[in-house]
Amino acid sequence: MKAAACLGSRYRGDDAVGPLVADRLRAAGAAVLECDDEPTRLLEAWTGLDLLVIVDAVSSGSPPGTVHRFDPGDGPLPHDLGLASTHAFSVPEALELGRALGRAPRRVLVVGVEGASFRMGDPVTPAVDAALDGVAAAVVAELSED
Repeated sequence: MKAAACLGSRYRGDDAVGPLVADRLRAAGAAVLECDDEPTRLLEAWTGLDLLVIVDAVSSGSPPGTVHRFDPGDGPLPHDLGLASTHAFSVPEALELGRALGRAPRRVLVVGVEGASFRMGDPVTPAVDAALDGVAAAVVAELSED
């Protein structure tokens, strides 16, 4: 089985990347694990998946709307990836915990959209909004591959 884990908060500007992409993925019939809480809550849901595509906002200094794709293979995700987590456990830490517990997906891809504004109540910036359809299409394509 394959699924996307879409992280973020609809109420914190560009951090809404995950939930907004999740809406598009559901409309396309894709399996979605949405998480606006601690990423560790996904451990049960992603156990045994053949592919997990993580979608989140990132903050790495690139121009807003830049799409980053990272395939960590069997290694750890870099902690400086800039995933815009406000949680106690970051996505890389949750994934490493899953691997240590034997509850990680077989393969993980990370798709991050560079954000600019993450304050509570901020709208999604135009550059990020413009990237969302392409991100959703790319994720659907990844999930559809044999």
